[in-house]
Amino acid sequence: MHQEELRRLFLREKPALALIAIEEMENAYAAQVAKRIDSTVPHTCNILAQMEAEGLITSRPVGRVNYLKLTDRGSSLVLALRQIMDLLDKPDAMRLRLERLHEMVSQECEAESAGLRLGPLRRDLARIIERGDGPLKDEARRLDGEIVIRLSNQRTA
Repeated sequence: MHQEELRRLFLREKPALALIAIEEMENAYAAQVAKRIDSTVPHTCNILAQMEAEGLITSRPVGRVNYLKLTDRGSSLVLALRQIMDLLDKPDAMRLRLERLHEMVSQECEAESAGLRLGPLRRDLARIIERGDGPLKDEARRLDGEIVIRLSNQRTA
């Protein structure tokens, strides 16, 4: 299999999910993996055959069932896929945090405690600005500016 074909295989949803499913299940076999990834058994068997040809999994026949196991290379790929998934999930988590920060800032704060409440929010916003994507950073910067204005208004009041 050419490198491009291998990339195409794993940049699709079902093969990535199949490999992760094999890692998560004890005594995995094709029909079980197919059910787990919401795919047909023939399609899953095709994916698994490609994975075995690439040395990512091994199969061990026991009676009429072929049990699947990850190779070291397959385990490394699962780790990388999980890292990619985590990276893809982070913006959503940061967006949720930013929405919560918006709610906190928009709530009416008492004069004495507003600084105590709003100051720590700026640290959270700084983390989002540092790690977020473009639109998320812009939104966090706008909220930070709003906090600065509220804090300076409190100091002059």
